[in-house]
This record gives sequence, C-alpha cells and structure tokens, in this order.
Amino acid sequence: MKGANGTDIEILSLPVDEDFDPNVQFDNLSPKNTPASTIDVKLWAQTICSQLVLYLGQWPLWSGCQTSSSVCEQHDSPSLGPELGAAVLRAPHVQLMRFSDSTLASLIELPAMDLPCSGTAPGLATSDRQVRVLLRDICGKACWDASALHYDPTVAGAEQPQQIPVPKTVESPRDNTLSSLPPPLPPDLLPDYKNSPPDKHQLDHVLAYIGHTSPEVTCGRRLDEVGASPLPPGVEDELVCALVAHRNAERNYLANRDSDEECEPEPDGIRGGGASGSFEQCRLLLAQLGTLGASRRPHAHLLRRSDRLLRELRNLDAQRCRETHKVAVIYVGKGQETRNEILSNRCGSPAYEAFLAALAWEVELESHVGFTGGLRGGGGGGVSAPYIATLTLEALFHVATRMPADTPDAILNKTRHLGNDEVHVVWSEHWRTYRRDTLPTQFCDVLIVLYPLPAGLLRCTVSRKPDVAVFGPLWEECVIRLSCAASLVRGAAWAGGRAVRATMPLYQHACSERRRALDALVQDHTQPTSFEGFVARLMDPVPTEKHALQNDHNGARLANALIDHGASSWASGEPHSVSPRPTKRLGPFKRPQNPTTTPIPGLNRHNR
Repeated sequence: MKGANGTDIEILSLPVDEDFDPNVQFDNLSPKNTPASTIDVKLWAQTICSQLVLYLGQWPLWSGCQTSSSVCEQHDSPSLGPELGAAVLRAPHVQLMRFSDSTLASLIELPAMDLPCSGTAPGLATSDRQVRVLLRDICGKACWDASALHYDPTVAGAEQPQQIPVPKTVESPRDNTLSSLPPPLPPDLLPDYKNSPPDKHQLDHVLAYIGHTSPEVTCGRRLDEVGASPLPPGVEDELVCALVAHRNAERNYLANRDSDEECEPEPDGIRGGGASGSFEQCRLLLAQLGTLGASRRPHAHLLRRSDRLLRELRNLDAQRCRETHKVAVIYVGKGQETRNEILSNRCGSPAYEAFLAALAWEVELESHVGFTGGLRGGGGGGVSAPYIATLTLEALFHVATRMPADTPDAILNKTRHLGNDEVHVVWSEHWRTYRRDTLPTQFCDVLIVLYPLPAGLLRCTVSRKPDVAVFGPLWEECVIRLSCAASLVRGAAWAGGRAVRATMPLYQHACSERRRALDALVQDHTQPTSFEGFVARLMDPVPTEKHALQNDHNGARLANALIDHGASSWASGEPHSVSPRPTKRLGPFKRPQNPTTTPIPGLNRHNR
C-alpha cells in the first residue's frame, strides 16, 4: 500500500519462514517457472463489450452453437462464382469498406428474396432489391438483409381505405351553431380509445393529462404545447437549404445516370435498373446511417481492392472467434488392459452412457456447423459426437465408443484422433489402475481417470506433465458424486487445456489472433481518398472508364452540397445544381528565400 518493501516498515514484524518473501513486487507475483503475463486488458474489455452488445438476450441462437455467420460476399450472386474470388473485385454491386479501426463492412446489393408487395398494408411495398451488410469484427461475422419500405400511391388507389365515421355534431351554447368536432377532453380525464376525439393527435391528450396530474414534471409549461426550436435563429433555414441542394444534386446525378444506362445491360444477379443503378439502395442505406456525413469521415474508409485483400478475408473467416477444446473420452471395461481391447469397445456401461449424455450435446457430424475437432461426418470419426458451446468457447469430445473399430485401419485412425488430444478423460471399470502408456502418444498432457464406486460416487485421479501448472476443480484422489461429475469434468478439461497452452511460447488466444488479423487488414488495405472521391465511390463501386470522370464530377457536387450549407443565397428556395462554394485559385508560386537553394536547370519560376 505504501510502495515500500516489507523490511522497511518499522511496525511490521515478519515471521522467519523460508517460503515467505517480504520483498514482493507487482512484477513477480507469478511463480518463477511461468512466463510473465501478457494479458491485454483493453483487448478483453473490447471483446466483452462486443459480446454483450451482440449476444445479450439473444443466446442461445436457433442453431444452438453458431455465433458467426457463414454468409460471404459471393452468395446469392451467380456471376461471382462459388468462392470469394477475383470476380468480387469487379462486381459493381459490392463495396468493401471499414466503419472503424476494428470493423470491416461489405455491402452487397441483391435482388429481393420475397415479392416486392407483401400485402400487409395497402400502398406499402418493398423495393425489388435488398441490401446485404456483412460486418467482420472481433466477435466474428454478422449478416443483415435490409430492404426499403416505401409508399406506392398506385397500389393504394386499387383498394379504397375504410372511411372514418364522422362524429356526431353538438350544439354550441355560445352561438347556437353546429360544430363538426366534439369539445376537447378535460385535462383531468384519462384518455382512452373510447373518449378521445379525433380533433388532434391522441398524444396531446395524454400529455395534458400527465401535466395536470403530475405538475412536478411540467417545469412551468404545458406538455401538449409546441416547444421552442432548439436551433439558433437562421440555422433551420440553412439546414433546409442544404437538404434542397442535396436533393437537386441527387436529381441531376440520377438524371445523367438514367440517360447513360438506357442502352447498357445490367450486371448478372442484379434486378431492376433505370435511374437507381446497381448500388443505389446501398447508398441510400449508408446515407440514412449517417456514413456520408463529413463528421463520420475519420471512421469510414474504403478498402483497396486486391487479391491479397480477398486472401486475407478468407483467412479471417477461417479463424475461430471463440476458444476451442477437443478432449478424448475413453472407456475401459472390466479385464481390458491392451490398446486393441480398449479401442474395440462399441458402447459402455449404463453409468458411462449417462455420464456422456450429461457431458455435452450429441450432434451429427455431417450437418454440424460448429467446431468439429478434426472429425468429418461419414469418415473415420463416426456419425455423432458430444459437443457443447458457450459464448466464449467450443468443445468437442472425441469419444472412443462413438468411432468405428471394424478394421485395423479404423483402430489406427481412432488412435490418431485420441492421441492428438491434450486432455484425456478415462472412465475405467477395471480393478487395476489405468496406466498412461496404455495409449502411447507424445501428447496427453493431462490425464483424468474416473473410477466408479458404490453408492453413486466416483474416485478421480488427475495427473499432468511437470511443466503444466496446477488447475481445478478436480484434484488427485478426490471423490465426487456421479450427479455432478459431468460439470466438474468439463471444467477440469477446459482448465487443463488452458494450462497446457500456457506453456506454449507462441500460443495466442482466438480473440488475440483475430484482432491481429483485423489490425493488419485495416493497416494494409485502407485506401485514402478525399471526401468527394469517397462519395463518388459509394455511388459507383467499380466505375468504368466512361463513367469515371462523370462520377467524380457528380460526387464532388454532392459532397459540396453536403458540407456547404451556410450560403445565404440558398434561402430563396430556387433549385441549385452546383455548390455555391467559390472557386479557389492557386496563386503564383514564390521562390524560396533560402539563399543556399540551388536552381534546377530547365525549370523556371512558373513551371516548378
């Protein structure tokens, strides 16, 4: 607490003990034989916050195990091929960008999967194209499909809306005339659907009732009155002018694009066309999200399209976003001592099968989408295997009794799967102690053996290699109940696996590897562009030579309309096609005043 050694404190009396070191510092709290801690607190905090945002209240998912999407950019686009290849770089409906230093985004415009008119309400329809957003972050990959919902008056005209009945007239006591609207509700009456008149919005009646019954929340004014504008005088007019200029720039751009695309075919996999283009819905979504704003410019950037980018994206998708474990489970029957006898078991005792049922979920390997631990359905790994997953880890158990053992080759393949696991769990019903060399392997750093006892108890032995640190919750020669054996064995297997990996000098957690890959992608493939070029590329991800110059010009005009909204001449409401920003001219270059500068032959004052 004082930052001093124990021997420097006068009041402290230290006992004489060889195992007690009074000069304990913050950097030597760990055992001497273990390396220094390399925990990145900021990384784990970011991971935990991302998991809370994404998965809180949504776990487990429908599949029960998968937290990262398997959808890629080429899906639902026949022209891009079956894999993430070079065709994605030339696709006009795909844009690769990043939203922050740790989030990569891919926006794909696809044909609508459902019919444009769903029929839920007259006049409401979805566009014939949808936007697919793929986000890659430290927690994995997420996929969203969005579609614009708009009002079509032609569809609404087909079905006449139901007429609202005219309320009964009441006689006014003041001028003895008829009024078509009932009087407003008194403020002390709680409005509901029966007594609320249609003279104004029902929210006004609710606010009036709240203000009358709870005057402490009114702050001296009526809640149903329109408040003053929070904007300073003149700013609201400037915003309206900016929106008008933005609308005019969009109209000019769409008009020019419509005239150019009338004679051009649409790209494969994209339906619709005309003035919308092949990336119009994505651009509208980005505009509504605020990505086109100048304030978001430091966070949103384009990615440089290259084969190396695709290769690193494929490697990133292949990485796991959670910690993975594979554990071997072996059954030893009575009188079985050799390797072939143990590995030839097709099933175990009822207590062993009940233990496996409580250990994890039974999944089919052929249709399993989570961590497989090297097993493939229909091969030497068997048909099913126990599997369990949480938000932070996945574990698959290589059960010897689930794998085929018909031929010597099958037994050899089973030996390879079991021998490559770091943690072995053995259920032994033999009267002799299980020997580690029964299954010869250079792995098996942690060995947990369970011996059934009468009265529903289990005797556990835990052995580990000398360089593996002590772990729990099981320890040597402990006795546990059979009812809680599955949870304790799971915890001990995961803790033992972490203890083994802590001895590996180059081992990195899945989150650390994924964060390093994301940082490399952001650093190596970010394409620096101006705001005008950024807006133009969002309108046309892969501009052709014919449209390159025009898109740059239109993008510059739209960017100017977004950032130049302070001109007073726009208050007139007249349509403007270009930004009123004055043209900036470069003045003449001046000769540097440094007398030591040597003039370059062939260059004069004007062409330097």
